[in-house]
Amino acid sequence: MEKIKDLIKIVGDENKRYIYDLIETDQMELLNHEGLNEITIFDIIKQIKEFEVVYPDGLVKYVERAKTLLKKSERATNKYANCMIEQPDNLTKIKFHWKNSCPQFNECSDTDNKLYMHSLYVETNKNGVNTSSSISNNTNEDSFDEGTVLACNSFSLTEDGSTPVTNTSTDEIVQTDQYSKNGVILPSEMRSMNKEEEDERVAAISAVSSASYASPSSGVLPPNISVIEEYIYYENIGLQEIDRVCFILLAGGLGERLNHKDIKLKLITDVVSEKTYIEYYCNYLKAFQDFIKKNKNKEIDIPFIIMLSDDTYEKTIDFFQCNKYFFLKKSQIYFLKQKKVFCFKDNEAHLDFIYKNNTFYFSKKPHGHGDIHSLISKHIEIDDLVRKGYKYLYFFQDTNALAIKVLFVCLGVTIKKELHMNFLAISRKPGEEIGAICKCTNTDTCMNVVNIEYNLLGSIIEQTNNKELVDTEGYSLYPGNTGAILFEITKYNEILKKTNGIVPEYMNPKYTDNTRQYFMHPTRVESMMQDFAYLYFSHEKGTEWNAEGPESKGKKKKIINKNKSSPDRQNGDSNGNCCCNANYRYSRVGVTQLDRALCFSAVKNNSFNAQRKTQNNNVHPECIYSAEADLYYSNCAFIELACTYNRKNFNMGKMDNKTFNGVRYCMPPKVLIEPQFAFTLTHLINKIKGNIMISNNSTLWIKSDTIITNLYLDGTLVIERLNAEDSTTTPFILDQSLYIKNRGYELVPLHHKSNDHPDNLKMRGYKLVKREALIISG
Repeated sequence: MEKIKDLIKIVGDENKRYIYDLIETDQMELLNHEGLNEITIFDIIKQIKEFEVVYPDGLVKYVERAKTLLKKSERATNKYANCMIEQPDNLTKIKFHWKNSCPQFNECSDTDNKLYMHSLYVETNKNGVNTSSSISNNTNEDSFDEGTVLACNSFSLTEDGSTPVTNTSTDEIVQTDQYSKNGVILPSEMRSMNKEEEDERVAAISAVSSASYASPSSGVLPPNISVIEEYIYYENIGLQEIDRVCFILLAGGLGERLNHKDIKLKLITDVVSEKTYIEYYCNYLKAFQDFIKKNKNKEIDIPFIIMLSDDTYEKTIDFFQCNKYFFLKKSQIYFLKQKKVFCFKDNEAHLDFIYKNNTFYFSKKPHGHGDIHSLISKHIEIDDLVRKGYKYLYFFQDTNALAIKVLFVCLGVTIKKELHMNFLAISRKPGEEIGAICKCTNTDTCMNVVNIEYNLLGSIIEQTNNKELVDTEGYSLYPGNTGAILFEITKYNEILKKTNGIVPEYMNPKYTDNTRQYFMHPTRVESMMQDFAYLYFSHEKGTEWNAEGPESKGKKKKIINKNKSSPDRQNGDSNGNCCCNANYRYSRVGVTQLDRALCFSAVKNNSFNAQRKTQNNNVHPECIYSAEADLYYSNCAFIELACTYNRKNFNMGKMDNKTFNGVRYCMPPKVLIEPQFAFTLTHLINKIKGNIMISNNSTLWIKSDTIITNLYLDGTLVIERLNAEDSTTTPFILDQSLYIKNRGYELVPLHHKSNDHPDNLKMRGYKLVKREALIISG
C-alpha cells in the first residue's frame, strides 16, 4: 500500500481519483504489478480519461454494471426471468409456397424440362460464339413507351473483341479472338447448321416461347399468385414513400475472423460484378435517386449514415475518397465513429491488460452496435431530417446484400399498419444461432415484440421445461432477426431525446471451463441496436431502462432529457419523467417475416467454421461462398415470382452441390439484377414478359433497363448501357424469343499452392474464368 500512497501523491489532486477508482473496483492485480511506477501510472490514467469520454458514467459505474450483468449470467438469469415467451404481436408473414424448400439445407432437386442445344458457328472458326436467334420478330411495340429501343439479335463486345478481364479472371481465361472486330456478327457470317442442329435450335425457342403456365420447375405453386399480390400490394405502398427514407449502415467490423485483412465493406458480393458491399449499397441509393428524379420530378440526396469503429473509420473514408463516393455526394454521407470500452478477464470484473514495452495497455473492444442510437443522438440533427420531409430510417448490416432488395415491402407494412418500429425477420429453426423475435410477458410487463438472443432463449425455454414451439414445417414460432429494422422517424426522435439513445446492456462471456470463472477471451459490456425496442415499451409503462432492465415507476429515477421543451413533458411529472403518455401508450412495434432466400444471407464465418456448421448442425454456413450463392438464388427466386405472376414459366437446371474450401453448398445460375433494371418485384413483373429457361452453369447479368419476353440461356448474357449514368433513356426491348448458347463463365477451384490470389478469392476457394459472353450494350 505504501507504493500506492506514493503514487497518489505523485499524480496530484486532479488525478488521484483515478487511483481511488481502481482501488474501489478491486483492480489490485494492476495496482500491485511490478511494472507500475511514477511513469506508467500516467499512461493508465490517460487511458481511463479516454474511456470516460466514451463512457461518461465513469469506471466505477462501468465495473459495477459488469458485475451485476455477470452475476445474472452466472445464475443463468436475465431480464427475461419469469417471462412467458410467445409468438410476437403485429406479425405480418408473407410466405411463398415452394414445392421444395429453398436449397440451403437440402439436396438440390432436379429440373424436369432441360434442353441442351448446340452452338452456332462462325464460318472461319470451329469454336462456339455468342449468338441470339429468333423465329419471330413480331414484338408488340405498342405496349412500350414511345422511343423505346428495340434490340433484336444485338451483339456488342469490347473494342478489341474480347471479354473484359478482371481480378477474378486471370491466367486461366480463354482468349476469344474469334469475335468480329466490329462487335457484330451478322447471320450471313455463320455457317449453315445441319438439320439436327437446326431442329434442336427451333425446339429450344419453341419450348420457351410457347410453354403454357404450370407449376414452375424449381418449386413455385399456383397459390403463390395471391401471396405475390399481397407482396406487391405492400411493396407499392412503400414505393410511394421512396423519397422519405434515410439509410443507416452498421459497419464497424474488420474481416479478420473471415481471413480478410481489410474492412468487411471491401468484401466483394460476387465474382461476376466484383462489386464490394459498400459499392453495392451505394449503387442502390443512386438508383433510388434516379427513380425519384424520373418518377417524382425532384432531385434529392438520400442521407446515408454509416457507423464505423476505430478499426474501420480511416480505411472506409479513404475507400470512399478513392472511389469518388461511388457516384453519391460527399455531403449526403455521414460517418459516425464508435469508440471502444474496457474488457474484463474474469467473473470478478477485473480489467484485462497487458504489460509490454514498459507500459500498460488495457484491452478494448467496441461497445456493440447499440451505440448507433447514441451516436445519432449526438451527431445527427433528426429534427432537420423531419423538416426536410423524411419519415423513416432503415437500419441494416454490412454484409447482408439481400436486405435492401426487400426494403419497400417492409416499408409498405410499416405504413399500412402504422408501426413505429418494424423488424425484418425470417423463418428460423430451433437452435439456430440467430436472435428470436418474441412477445415477452410477466406479471408487471408485456413487451409485444422484442429480440431475444439465441443463447438466452434456450435458457428461458429450459426454465419452463418446455420445448421451442414449431409450425407444421418445423420452423420456430419465433421469427429470426435479420438485423434490418425500419423506424418511423417522429416516434424514434421523441424517444431518442428522452433517452439519448442509451439502450440496455448485456455481457456474453465464454468461459475457459466449468468453474465459470475465467473468460476464454476478453469480454466487455455491450449493447445491441435492436434493443431500442425496449425503450418503446418502457415509456408505455412510465418506466425507463437502466443497465439491468426496466426501472419501476416507484423508483422515481429521472429520465435523461436533453430537450426540456419536448411536447411530451405536459404528460410527465415536474422532473420530465415520462408517465403513461398517451402517445407512448400506443407505441407499435411489429415484424415482417419473409422467406430467407429473398432477404437474408450474411457473412459471419470463415470457411473452417462454415464447414463445421454444415457438417455438425446442418445449419446455414453464413460464409462468403454461401452469401454469393444466395445472392444469385435470390435473384432467380424473384424472377421466378415475376414469371409466376405473369402466368409464365421459369426453369433452371439442376443446382449442383459444389464444394469450395471444404464448404458444400448449392450453386444456382449466376444471376445478377442491378437496381437500374429492377429493384422491386413490381418492376420485374413489368419487365419480364415471357418464359425464362436458364441452365445451371449460365450467367445472366442485367445492368440496365430492359424488356425481356422469352429467353433461353445456356452460357453468359450481359445487358448493359454504355452511358450508365443516363437514367432518362428508354429501355432495351429484347427479341421476343431470344436463344443464346456459348461457353460462358465458369467457377473453378483455386490452386491452393499459390499465394498470388487476393483475399476475396482465397476466402471463397474459387475464381471466375470468363470464356465467352454475349454483351448487349448501347
